[in-house]
Amino acid sequence: MGRPAQDVNILLLGGAGETAPVLSMLRGRADIGVSLIWDGAPQDGLASDLPDVTLDLAGIAGTLRAGRFTHLLDVTHGFAGEISTDAAAACVDAGVGYAVLRRPAWTAQAGDRWQDVGDIEAAGQAIAPFARVFTNVGRAMLPALIGFDGQLYVRQTSQHDAAAPRGNMRYVFGTPPFSRDSEVALLRDLAVEAVLFRNTGGDASDTKVTAARALGLEMVMLARPAAPEGVHLPDVQAVSRWLDTL
Repeated sequence: MGRPAQDVNILLLGGAGETAPVLSMLRGRADIGVSLIWDGAPQDGLASDLPDVTLDLAGIAGTLRAGRFTHLLDVTHGFAGEISTDAAAACVDAGVGYAVLRRPAWTAQAGDRWQDVGDIEAAGQAIAPFARVFTNVGRAMLPALIGFDGQLYVRQTSQHDAAAPRGNMRYVFGTPPFSRDSEVALLRDLAVEAVLFRNTGGDASDTKVTAARALGLEMVMLARPAAPEGVHLPDVQAVSRWLDTL
């Protein structure tokens, strides 16, 4: 991996929906070099520029050094586990700057039936009183909800044949973006009493929240892990402003 002519050379760690527009922005800047690596399956036909990177602290730190990167820009999913922690630590280890795009969390409005919970176990306790619950927590978290005895409808945005961990869990497939009206119709058709959402934040996917609010449903919000220390950017526009400071 050779150092480009640019003084600013960014390793873009992609995974969230903002990856494509951020990459397009970076590639449109003649003054900035960029290489893309993915956490998870590539999106929008965008292949990793460095497909052999091991996504742990040592692998990312080694890549930062070998590529002579000056910054790492983390655009992974807010619930992607330890990848952000490892990426930030790798930046410290390699002596480069760390910045992360994290959407502002959703917050309760007056009149909402809203519970914030810190982990999936607490979420399971919060939904226990309800007979029919809709969730977007993802398959990896479902084993922690095995103790829930009601009907759990689980949003899935990619088709698959995987079996749910328990018979009372049913996958509901759909392709984003979802409109507020379609979400209202779905929640009404399923006759759910409560929703359990990962608080991914931002405006792009808040239609599920506004739909649940419109129906007066109980909303249980699972908090994201805290973002590591570094430059915190709330949206793509903030990334553009940050680039101008480099």
